[in-house]
Amino acid sequence: MRLVLTTTAVLLLAAAPAFADERSECLAGIGRLRSAAAARPVPANKDALLGTLRRAEREAGERQFDDCVEILKAGAGGGGKNGADDDDAGEGAETEDMFGFTQGTSILEKGKFEISGVGEGAFGKRLGRYRTGGLGGSFAFAPVDGLSIEIGAAGNSVSIRDVPGLDNRNGGGFAGFSTELKWQAIKRGAGSPVGLTFIVEPGVSFRDADAGGRGRGLGVEGRIALDAELIPRRLFGGLNLIYELEKFRPRGLDLFNGKAEPLEGVSSGPCQPYAEDDALETCVASARRMSAERSSQLGLSGALAFQINPNVFIGGEVRYLRSYAGLGLNSFEGHAVFVGPTLYAKLSENVSISAAYSTQIAGKSEATPGRRLDFDNFARHQAKLKISYEF
Repeated sequence: MRLVLTTTAVLLLAAAPAFADERSECLAGIGRLRSAAAARPVPANKDALLGTLRRAEREAGERQFDDCVEILKAGAGGGGKNGADDDDAGEGAETEDMFGFTQGTSILEKGKFEISGVGEGAFGKRLGRYRTGGLGGSFAFAPVDGLSIEIGAAGNSVSIRDVPGLDNRNGGGFAGFSTELKWQAIKRGAGSPVGLTFIVEPGVSFRDADAGGRGRGLGVEGRIALDAELIPRRLFGGLNLIYELEKFRPRGLDLFNGKAEPLEGVSSGPCQPYAEDDALETCVASARRMSAERSSQLGLSGALAFQINPNVFIGGEVRYLRSYAGLGLNSFEGHAVFVGPTLYAKLSENVSISAAYSTQIAGKSEATPGRRLDFDNFARHQAKLKISYEF
């Protein structure tokens, strides 16, 4: 938590001077335009002045002061559109982090950069104590229009005690690297009411995020993201189709006796050699690396976000997740429904923060079909906090 607060303070201090200058220039320019449009006699280019004024006021209302300044400069140079211009000519509010766990279709503009920190946690099982958390940082850039690339690293920690099926653990460490590629196939705006972005996130892991065990894993998550401005400048909706797969090999060895039978919990004392057909030989005859665990997940998530003022959006999110053994959805293991609130705010021109919390309200596990909810494959609660600085 200290790291998150410190990062927020640094970002705010870094963004404040430029933000203040752009805000002053924007508001001063809007004042001049209002005076010019209200002048007598009526100016010949009043329609163009009003069009530029509307666009500048919209960006000022959303605290996009750099865009406001650019609009004013373009209008002063004759670049403003005539009365045909309207408020929906652009993409509008950025939706990338607006919906919590559900991703929006907005991406970085060409030539822009972004650094961000994200914390995620999962809490609660049916029995025992279960707490896992991760803290990561990333750097993103946009080399061309419609494409952004993000490189990140993360660490995680677990506190597990007396949870059936999981070893007791308490600790953490470096978790791995990831890369995220986003391709914005359709940009939401005047040309299309719906945005479409394809997202692929491959990664290398050195710790099991759910159980905390050390090992080595490879995984990839793919998303198809759609969003729309349902009520202009008021209500936004997002939808994600998710497919995730992972192969993870725990650190350690599988032990076998002379009959090629697996040995578990072999004592350190003298082994028991094979004597009779029904006797278990406990002498270790061979060993090999532990078998890799292969899993996959299919999901659908949807969210709504309502703009309560130009800088703050609140909303709700619903996610349906299905867990499978095998990389190709081979064997169904369980499913769960998560519901929770979301929050997104622009703290300044460059800094934004998003938060989400979800709790499991429905589900079932194939391992325990007689019980309500699926705590074999999912936690009871999940939470996420992200802070971003764009420049």
